[in-house]
Amino acid sequence: MDTTLSIALSHQVARRRQMDIIANNIANMSTTAFKRENVMFGQYLKKAEGNLPNSIREIAYVQDFGISRNMSDGNLETTGNTFDIALSGDGMFQVKRGNGEMAYSRNGHLVLSDNLTLMNSTGQEIMDTSGRAIKIPPNVSTIKVASDGTISSPTSGIIGKLNVVSFGDDSKLKKIGENMFSADTSTTPSTNYKILQGVTETSNVQPILEITRMIEVSRSYVQTAKLMDNLQETTKNALNRIAKVG
Repeated sequence: MDTTLSIALSHQVARRRQMDIIANNIANMSTTAFKRENVMFGQYLKKAEGNLPNSIREIAYVQDFGISRNMSDGNLETTGNTFDIALSGDGMFQVKRGNGEMAYSRNGHLVLSDNLTLMNSTGQEIMDTSGRAIKIPPNVSTIKVASDGTISSPTSGIIGKLNVVSFGDDSKLKKIGENMFSADTSTTPSTNYKILQGVTETSNVQPILEITRMIEVSRSYVQTAKLMDNLQETTKNALNRIAKVG
């Protein structure tokens, strides 16, 4: 393959990946506490064969080598719902998946299961600081969630405390679906946070910004596609002339 075409193709592959990430951001504009993502690009150098100087033989390809995640807070929206809580600041809630594995999420749109276990809207149990699921005593009509995550009621006293943890390296968080993450890094109890009851955290995706980026990526993709078409047409014409001369 022509070197220029292969470089252009690497650009197209990277742009396609970027477009997928932008589309996913837009699709999650209304997802509770979703965090915007972006593709990280790098330069991949490869030396072409031949006796030319190294500075000329070096070919620079475009390569996406990872995803960056914007962990800043989304907007806070007041709902007045007792079981809506927003985590402002550093950290995530610890949750328990259906398979028993622990995961982490900022989804504070909570519900009660049939056995009065506190769960988030996607069905994961909410853990307390001792690593147990939080269960609300029967016949409790008033629930209070303090700014530090302590859950209580006037009739039952303290019920439990939400386990909010922070991570040694946020970049090592791995998406596992339903706006949850697994952690391949150390976790510690978070101290720089505040819980707000009757409030939800929205996605931090900015629609106008994402649509603008989508237009830019689309234009760049089209321009490179035209370049590739022109290169192929030039090569075709050159081969036709050589054939005629022969």
